[in-house]
Amino acid sequence: MIRTHLLRWTFLVAAAFLAAGCSGTTLSGSWKDPGFERKINTVYLVGISKSETNRRLFETRFAEELATHGVTGLPSYRDLPDASNAGREAIDAAVRKRGADSVLITRLVSTRTEEVVTPGRVSGYRSWPYRGYPYPSRYRYWGSYYDRCCLEMTYEPPTVTRYEIATVEANLYEAASGELVWSAQLETVIESDLRKLVDDFIDTVTRDLREQGVI
Repeated sequence: MIRTHLLRWTFLVAAAFLAAGCSGTTLSGSWKDPGFERKINTVYLVGISKSETNRRLFETRFAEELATHGVTGLPSYRDLPDASNAGREAIDAAVRKRGADSVLITRLVSTRTEEVVTPGRVSGYRSWPYRGYPYPSRYRYWGSYYDRCCLEMTYEPPTVTRYEIATVEANLYEAASGELVWSAQLETVIESDLRKLVDDFIDTVTRDLREQGVI
């Protein structure tokens, strides 16, 4: 049975990636309990979102990806249609009923805005340094000089690009003991492609789980 402290987590939506799209998920760091030596087989997946469609997409895609690694993923939406109001007893009962040996929880930690400034530039004609005669041929006639210096120069103004960055925690608990066996913090750039966002996040998490020898 899952211990009480396991289920005392806030039902915060991993909103940055469940309600919007993104590309570029980066693993900031991960940890594995050195005393946990076996591999997990059945994971109970929980993704909370104001959008039930987004939640189902997230949990379904995660289960599909785990299946490619020989692990069974159990979407929680099948048991908890309104997970934001589900009590810990309901979650505990669902985990035991489905026979999961672990629970994967994701949580939005924070969001921030970052700016990337690209400086402006002038391209094309460059002034010829004066060192006496002869001048370059374009200097000999005003028409050719005007064409080069005025018509061939281009100016690109500076640009400022703003990115929304979400920091997300992913924690894996052993169902029987309630102990944390793996934890990771990830950062993701919020964009507009929900499917790409979900797939990118899931790929990053499962890759680290494999590298850590958990799955």
